[in-house]
Amino acid sequence: MANYLLKNHIAVIAICNPPVNALARSVRAKLYDLVKKAISDSDVEGIVVCGSNGIFSAGADISEFSNNKAGLFPTIYDIVMQLESSNKVTLAVIDGIAFGGGLKLALGCHYRLSSTNARFSFPEVKLGILPGAGGTQRFPRVVHLIEAAKWITSGQEHSAYQAHEIGLIDYFLTNNLLDKSMNFIKEIINQSQNLDNRRISKLAVKCGDNIESEIVSQSKVLGKKFRGAVAPLVCWHAVLCGSYATYDQGVLFEKKGTNMLINSDQSKALIHAFFSERMSNKWKLRGEFDFRSQTPLPIKSVGVVGLGTMGRGIVITFLINGFCVYAMKQNKYALDQGINYIRKVLGKEKSNDNKMDFLSSLLVPVNLYSGLQDVDLVIECVYESMELKKKILRRLDAVCKPSTILATNTSTLDIDQLAHATSRPEKVVGMHFFAPAHLMSLLENIYGKMTSPEILSTVMHVGKAIGKNSVLVGNCHGFVGNRMYATYVAESDFMLEEGASPQEIDTVLCKYGFPMGRYQVSDLSGNDVGYKIKESKGLTKKQQPPGTSETIRNQTRYSSLPDLLVEAGRYGFKSNWKGWYDYDAKTKIPQTSPFVTNLINEYRNRNGFIPRKISEQEILERMLFPLINEGFHILEEGIASRPSDIDVVWLNGYAWPRHTGGPMYYAHTVGLPHVLDVLQKHWKMTGSTQPHWKPR
Repeated sequence: MANYLLKNHIAVIAICNPPVNALARSVRAKLYDLVKKAISDSDVEGIVVCGSNGIFSAGADISEFSNNKAGLFPTIYDIVMQLESSNKVTLAVIDGIAFGGGLKLALGCHYRLSSTNARFSFPEVKLGILPGAGGTQRFPRVVHLIEAAKWITSGQEHSAYQAHEIGLIDYFLTNNLLDKSMNFIKEIINQSQNLDNRRISKLAVKCGDNIESEIVSQSKVLGKKFRGAVAPLVCWHAVLCGSYATYDQGVLFEKKGTNMLINSDQSKALIHAFFSERMSNKWKLRGEFDFRSQTPLPIKSVGVVGLGTMGRGIVITFLINGFCVYAMKQNKYALDQGINYIRKVLGKEKSNDNKMDFLSSLLVPVNLYSGLQDVDLVIECVYESMELKKKILRRLDAVCKPSTILATNTSTLDIDQLAHATSRPEKVVGMHFFAPAHLMSLLENIYGKMTSPEILSTVMHVGKAIGKNSVLVGNCHGFVGNRMYATYVAESDFMLEEGASPQEIDTVLCKYGFPMGRYQVSDLSGNDVGYKIKESKGLTKKQQPPGTSETIRNQTRYSSLPDLLVEAGRYGFKSNWKGWYDYDAKTKIPQTSPFVTNLINEYRNRNGFIPRKISEQEILERMLFPLINEGFHILEEGIASRPSDIDVVWLNGYAWPRHTGGPMYYAHTVGLPHVLDVLQKHWKMTGSTQPHWKPR
C-alpha cells in the first residue's frame, strides 16, 4: 500500500496501490504511519513522497464514497497537514498523474518536482463534488485565484508544462527522477530555508490588482457554461472564499460545500455517468462472447476514405494517438486541401517541434485505392448513400489485404447490406464517429449478423486506444443515438405546428442543461442533412404528388415544416447564417426570424392547426420522454446491452446534461410510473399515428 526506503538520511515513501495508486483507507493509513515514522526518526533529514509504477496518485477511491470510508481517519486532509507541518523538508516527486487527492498530497509538501510527461487535474467537479481536504483553499495560494478557479470548476487535465507555467510545480525532471529528487532535497536541506514560506496554508491567496472585475467576469462565464449544474458554482464560491476569508474559514466553507454536494442527486448522477463510461468497454454479445473471451487484432495502420469534415477529424484522431494514417481522396485538389487542413489543426496542438515532426511523418496522403492495400483497418466516411458506400467497400475489398477490417462511418444505414457487398462480411463493422471526430468523445461500434467477435474486440480496443468512449451496439436504422434522436426531432416539429416557437423549445432545453437547443443544433450541423435522409426515402414535400397531405406519411404523423425551410434555402450557418434563426455572422447569436415565423404561421393556417400555449413542463416531457421510450425499445430488441450504454451514447454524443446522468438514468430519477403515465396519455391522444408514444 506504501513502501518506505531510507537512503542517505532521506525517507522515500512510495504510494503503491495498482493500477492508479488510489488513496483507499488502507493506503492512507499506511501512508500516515510512514510519514509519522519519518518525522519522528532523528536519522531522517527530509521526506520524499512519490508513487510506484510511474504514477503518483489518481486520488480518492471513488468506491468509498458510498460507504463513508473516505471520511474515516486518517483522511487525505490529515496527511496533507502532516506533510505541511513537518519540521523536515517534504518533497513531492510527480510522475504519470496527480489527480484530485493525489494533487492535494503534493500541495501538502513544501516542494513539488515533476516529470515532463506528468498530468494534473482536480476532477472532483465531474463527480458532482468539490476538491475537499483543503484543495479549494491551497490551490489559489499557489497559483492565481482565477487560474485556480478555472482548473477546479472544469475538472480538465493539464500538462506538466502548463502546471509549471502557472507555478504549481517548482522544477522539471527529465529522467532519473528519484536520484535527481534526492540531490534536490539535499540542496534544500543544506540551505536551511524557513519552511513557513513553503507552508501553503500560511500564504495569502494570489490575487491581481483587477481581481474584482475578473471575479465578475468569471462569474458570468460560469453561470452560462454550467447550466443547471450545482457543483461548479459551489467550487467557484469555495475558491472565491479564500479572497476574503482566512484559510481556516475557507476550509470550513469547503467542508459545508462537500457535505451539501456529496449525497446530492447531481453527484449520484455524475458518479453513475463515471462508472457507466468504464462499464461500456466491458462489452458482451448475445450471451456467448464478451470482452474477456476475445483477443483484439493488432492495428498499427489505418486508412481513411473521404476527407470532408468527418474524414479529416478521424484522421486527426488517429494521428494524435500514434497511428500511421493513410488519408485517401481521389481528387488531387481535394486531397491537398484536406491534408493542409489536418496539418494546420495539428500545428495548433500544444506540443514540441519533435512531436509535430513525428505526427507529420505518420500521415500518408494517397489518391489511389491501391495505396490502402496494406492497412490493418480502413474507414470509409463519405456522405450517407447506400450505393456509394457499397461501391467504395467493393473497391476496398478488392485491393486490401485479406486481414484488413472494413469499417463504415454510416450514421443510419444497414450494416448487413453494406457487408454483403463484400467477400468478407465477417470483417465489416460500423464505426460511427461524431463530428468533429477529434473533439467528440463518442464512438458507436455497430455489429452486423456476420461480424466476427474478434473484429468487435478489435474495434472496441481501437476506440479505447484513441481515447473514445466506445459503445457496442446492434444494427438497426440509426443504431442507438440517431434512432432516439429521430423522436426528439419529430416531437419538436409537432410542437411547432401546435403553437410553440423554436425559441421556446430551445429555451426549455437549455434551461434543463443542454448547451444548445434542438433548432440551434440543426442550424449548426446543417438543416439539409436531415432533409437528404428524408429525400432518400421519398418523404419530402416536393417529392409528393399534388394533393398529398403535409402532415401524414405512411399513415403516421409527419411535419413538412423542416422540408419547407430547406426548400427555401435556409440550411443554417452554411447558407448565409440563415436557418431556423437569423444569425449575426460575428457573434453567432440567434435572433428570431420573421421569415420563419411567417412560414410557421402560414403552415398552421393551411393545415388547420389552432396555436395554443404549450407549458415548459409539456415541452420538456415531449422532448425527452419519447426518446427515453425508444431507449426501452432498443433494450428490448437487444440493440443495446444495458441502460447505462444508452446513457454513455447520449452523454458523449448528444451533449445530454451530465449532471442528470443520461436519459435512462433520468427516467428513474423522475420516476418510471410518471414516465409511463405521460406516454400512455399521449399514446391515447394520438392513437397509432405517433408510434414513438407507444409504451413498453
